[in-house]
Amino acid sequence: MSLSSEIAANLSGYSKAMYATWFFYRPARMLLDAGEGVSAAMANFVFAIEKVFLSHGHYDHIGGLPGLLQSRRSARGDKEKPLEVYYPDADPLIAAQRQYVEALMYRSGYDLSWHAVEPGQRVPLGAGRGRGYLVPFRARHVGRSTALAFNVMEERKRLKPQYAGLSEQELAQLARSVPRTELSETYEKILLAYSGDSMPLDPAVVQDAEVLMHDATFLAPADRDAPAHATVEEAIRVAVAARVRLLILFHLSSRYPAQEAVRRTRELADALAPGLPILLFRSARKLWVAGAPEGQTTG
Repeated sequence: MSLSSEIAANLSGYSKAMYATWFFYRPARMLLDAGEGVSAAMANFVFAIEKVFLSHGHYDHIGGLPGLLQSRRSARGDKEKPLEVYYPDADPLIAAQRQYVEALMYRSGYDLSWHAVEPGQRVPLGAGRGRGYLVPFRARHVGRSTALAFNVMEERKRLKPQYAGLSEQELAQLARSVPRTELSETYEKILLAYSGDSMPLDPAVVQDAEVLMHDATFLAPADRDAPAHATVEEAIRVAVAARVRLLILFHLSSRYPAQEAVRRTRELADALAPGLPILLFRSARKLWVAGAPEGQTTG
C-alpha cells in the first residue's frame, strides 16, 4: 500500500456542507474540526483524540465540540486523559463557544486546554513518537471567522541535489572522505493537507503533499453565491498544480444527488487529472471516483 493510500485508510469522518464536518486522523490522534455528531459516531474512540484543531468558528465545524468534551468525562474510558483544543486566534465565534463549554464543563475531571494559533506556528503531534507536527496557514473564507487550513508534516532527510546522480559505490567512497552531514539535507514533507472551508488553496502552500483534503462544495461556479467555497474543478486543479499523490474532496453540497456528483467528478478527473487517485467524502461514505487502490472499487 502506498503512503498516500495508507493515510486515506487511516482517515474517518463526516462532511456535508452546511450541516457538519469533522475528520479523525488516527496516526496523529487528532480531530480536524468538530461538527455535529462526532461524539456519537466515534463513541469510546473519543478517548483516542489528543488534539482538536478547529479551522474556523462556523457552527457546522464546531457544533459537536460540547458533546465531544462531555463524552470525554462520562463515557467508558480514561476520564483523566488530557485534551487540547487549537483554534484561530481572535475568532469571536470560537470564543463564545469556549465560554459556553467552560460553563458546562466546570468539573470535567480531565485537563482541557485551549491554544490560539497563528499561521506558521508549529504544533507537535506527540513528542518523541514520530507523529510529526502541524502547521496552520490562512484559508480564504468569508464571515466573522478567521479561517485556517492545516498541513500535517514531518522532517525527512535526502541526498543533496549535487550528489543525487552518483552511484552507490561513488557515494560510499565519498562518505569516507566527507562528513555524513555534507551528503544529506533536511526537508519538510507534507503528509496531509486540510483546507477546511476555503476557496481554492495556493498550490505552493501544499506542494508535493501526499494527501490533499480540499473543500469541493460546488459542481459549478454559478452555484456559488459568495467567495467562500471551492468547486470540484478548482480543487482538482489545485491538486494537479501542487503535484499531490492523492486528492480527497469533501464538504459537497447536498443539493447534488450522489450519482450526479460522482459522474461529474469522474468527468473532471478524466479531463484534468488522469491517473490521480480521487476520493470523495459524501457524508460518512468514502467513494473512490478515480484511481481506486487495488482491491477497492470506484463509487
